[in-house]
Amino acid sequence: MNQEFESRLGYIFRDKSILDEALTHSTYANEHRSDNIRDNQRLEFLGDTIVNAAVAKKVFQSFPDAAEGRLTKLRAELINEAALARLAKGLDLGEALRLGKGEEQDSGREKPSILADAFEAVIGAIFLDGSFEDAGGGVETHIQEAIGRLSELQITDYKSLLIEYCQASLKILPELVVDSESGPEHEKIFILSVKLNGKTIGTGSGKSKKTASQEACREALISLKNRR
Repeated sequence: MNQEFESRLGYIFRDKSILDEALTHSTYANEHRSDNIRDNQRLEFLGDTIVNAAVAKKVFQSFPDAAEGRLTKLRAELINEAALARLAKGLDLGEALRLGKGEEQDSGREKPSILADAFEAVIGAIFLDGSFEDAGGGVETHIQEAIGRLSELQITDYKSLLIEYCQASLKILPELVVDSESGPEHEKIFILSVKLNGKTIGTGSGKSKKTASQEACREALISLKNRR
């Protein structure tokens, strides 16, 4: 299976154990503790930095006249959980993952958070096995395949869009509320809601408050526009 994944990835690992680690979710490692199997969280940490740098370079080169603020927003469009999960799905990365039984039964191979983390872990693995050029080049290639022409990339700031909509159409501002946060410090999940006149009109979850708020605002926008 890993050979097929390497073919889709466009990179052949010299050390296959690094790829195995990148494709191992914590639930699988926990179920096989006696085998001293390592999960992909450390590689995810490494890959996060490389993905960020590679995307920043690509955006910088693709938008030579853009100011810093716009470049920051464009980069955010490409390195959020949904975008990274999209890249992972383009590689059928979910099929190559090693998941625990519970996560397997809970459709873990399709979860955006798991896919996004695994993509970063794979990029970190390429860096260790090869070079920054190999890893960064892989990020650029798969962005091109999954996203298309960067010059046509649109900034989707749902929070700003929601505020503008509420101000113009409803003459009232929405309120963002943190409903809960759970999980260990390095893997927290935040749940936020959008309220209007005290009534919840959208909810969202994510590994950061920003991700959760964007999802909540997106849902709120859909809800409000469906009422019209």
